[in-house]
Amino acid sequence: MKAKKNTQVCWSKDEVRLLKKLFPKGKAREIANQIGRSVNAVRIKAHKLGLRKPNQYPVWSKKELNVLRKLYPTQTAQKIAGKIGRSVQAVRLRIFKLGLKKKGH
Repeated sequence: MKAKKNTQVCWSKDEVRLLKKLFPKGKAREIANQIGRSVNAVRIKAHKLGLRKPNQYPVWSKKELNVLRKLYPTQTAQKIAGKIGRSVQAVRLRIFKLGLKKKGH
């Protein structure tokens, strides 16, 4: 079995500039075709650069998660949402994903 060669090619400043311009509203496949990179390379580079689509949800900070874990046993999702600046729906979804429980349940 042959070892896989490292075929990574450094991104030029022009490629990065174009990616930053196109990624927020463009499709990865179209950007990849325009830049001459694979779709996976475009997605990975965008992630490394911290680029996001406008409709992507903001990442929960450690501080927000700590507040959620601390307050949820005794407070409602609505009150927590107001304190951390998230929607009630986002708070409820995160509570579910974290498997948090109310006191006495």
